[in-house]
Amino acid sequence: MRDTFKLLLIGDSDSQLLACEALCQFPAQLNVAVTINAIPRDGTPESILERAAALGELWRLDFGRLLTEPRLRDFDAIGVFLTGSKISDFRLALGLLPIRERPLLFCGFNGVVLQKFMEGISWRLGYDLIGLSGQRDRDALESMLAGTPFANQRTVLTGMRRQLQAPEDVCPHEQRQRRLVFAEQVVMPAAPQERAEMVRILADLARRSPDWEILIKPRVAPDEATFHSVDLHISETLQQCLGHAPSNLQLDYRPLPELLRQARLMATVSSTAFFDALDLGCKPVVMADFGINPANGSHVFAGSGVWTCLDAIADLESLDRDLPAPDPHWLEWMGYGGNFAPEQLIDELKALRADPPTPIQEAPGHLSNARLSFTQLRRDAETAINRRDWQEAESLLKLGVLIRPTHRNVARRLRAVQHNNWVVRRLLLAITYRDVG
Repeated sequence: MRDTFKLLLIGDSDSQLLACEALCQFPAQLNVAVTINAIPRDGTPESILERAAALGELWRLDFGRLLTEPRLRDFDAIGVFLTGSKISDFRLALGLLPIRERPLLFCGFNGVVLQKFMEGISWRLGYDLIGLSGQRDRDALESMLAGTPFANQRTVLTGMRRQLQAPEDVCPHEQRQRRLVFAEQVVMPAAPQERAEMVRILADLARRSPDWEILIKPRVAPDEATFHSVDLHISETLQQCLGHAPSNLQLDYRPLPELLRQARLMATVSSTAFFDALDLGCKPVVMADFGINPANGSHVFAGSGVWTCLDAIADLESLDRDLPAPDPHWLEWMGYGGNFAPEQLIDELKALRADPPTPIQEAPGHLSNARLSFTQLRRDAETAINRRDWQEAESLLKLGVLIRPTHRNVARRLRAVQHNNWVVRRLLLAITYRDVG
């Protein structure tokens, strides 16, 4: 029996937790024990939390409490899947804590990187290892970092495959229902008029294909939260634009994998669900009706080989009959192929553990957003105080003291939140309050 490799993955939104889930496709012989920390966040779909819990042990620690959690030292490696600034903050803050042998730190991206790759990388530089999907991302990173202090940044290709092998319950294509699943993206496209046009195109396609059903899979339910925010939920767009939709066009909130297992076709503008469909034996098509537009992420998928204007096809029967397979060279470039798998992440981490990497020496003026904001820590601590989350406030203020040990007010605020008597604590907080903007 190989030694257990203990892995902690951290996320706080639905897309980040789904990225963690996709990464956990490890062969049993690797003996990886996974813990997921889903940072509490209003509106996170319960179904996503249930899927995270199925991967291993599930924690629900806030960001500050996580950074000061003694059990962190028990892990071999920690993967951070958060927003850009939090990714950087975690790396820098963990370095402030008195952990003699800290775990290896790695990070990655939430599926296909459609926009702001340079900005995303700038928050991730300095990690022991950065996970990338495929050669597309690695080429961009190497070109960006050539000649900089970060040119030797370690990376690993983990791929876009969501299943190591086809599930046993995947139906042959001819036995599947005449169904197209449209994977909705919250902000792709973002403009209200374009989202209305998207709904109109799907409705017209449903009318031209009466023997088929079109299911729109919303990113989240109306009362749930996602990585991005949108003013109008897709259900409202559907109601406002169509009033009475065709009977064979419906919203469906079931998990996407469940829908794809029985559907013949899956359509998207630029969603990572493209690769989920391939895993589950469903034929993907890319909606080309809005053109090659970086704002929609469609420029990434234009070379997929299945770029199609849905408004121009005769019906879904002809699309199903004539749609080719995605271009294999494009799939390989994106990271969907036999040479890419999460197993490579564990292999690379084990190699780094045996031969620890030399920390990158950062130089002024070069691309990096790596700076831990003392002011932001104070603001976050005050937010925790306002909601009476004393443990979170204490953790954040402890970090503040480590950064600025001579800052008297932060030390006083820390002593205040640590006081067990609520009357005294309230008095001390009132006395030590300072507006941090």
